Amino acid sequence: MNWRALTAVVVVVAAGVASAGVIRDWRIDADFPAIRAQSSEADIRHLMGDPKQVQRSCEAFDTVVTPDCDHLFIYRSSFAPLRHKYWLVFFDQNNQVTATSSELEP
Repeated sequence: MNWRALTAVVVVVAAGVASAGVIRDWRIDADFPAIRAQSSEADIRHLMGDPKQVQRSCEAFDTVVTPDCDHLFIYRSSFAPLRHKYWLVFFDQNNQVTATSSELEP
């Protein structure tokens, strides 16, 4: 078995995965300010992609939005838990955006 070739393949694959993660985080970070109040859930999925998590309570990472909040989308950094960056989008019962928050956990 050629260890150099195997090592090269592993390095190339790791670099590709890391690059894809960086590009995804940059894209989410760039698109996040474009979110407007009353945008639909479908608009947010089209703009930012599918969230890493949909949470029914309106509390995440010590951020709470109670008035007119039904659920929230959580977009995590591709490098979580190494990079604790989260983008939060809060929705009302009509699946329209009520608030957003960008969090950097310590």
